[in-house]
Amino acid sequence: MWIIAARNSTAITRRRRMRPNMIETTEEARNGWQVVRIAGRADSEAADVLEKALRSAVEGNPRVAADFSALTYISSAGLRSVVQAARAAQTRGSEFVICSVNGMVRKVFDVSGLDKFIKIHGELPC
Repeated sequence: MWIIAARNSTAITRRRRMRPNMIETTEEARNGWQVVRIAGRADSEAADVLEKALRSAVEGNPRVAADFSALTYISSAGLRSVVQAARAAQTRGSEFVICSVNGMVRKVFDVSGLDKFIKIHGELPC
């Protein structure tokens, strides 16, 4: 279910709230990028929500940035969701980047080796 969280003359922010204390995604168009902000835990229970949010953004936009600044945990199921979205972007010829990855979540990307296949930026590119 989509809830319009804020509306102004340049962008509409959409918020998708799933289970309490699990994961929350917000989506906003900003300077030619579709920014998907992920907050909470991307574990096996939330992986489908994460994948749907990222793939939805990829399917409708040529440039997608996943903002992980508020992501506190990611499991292998969450990593799979990110990989699936990155593959969908590659198939479409879209640009897909991950931004603002913190602490343990960054370590998971580094240890898994996914940081070599998926672009990770320190800050949002937009």
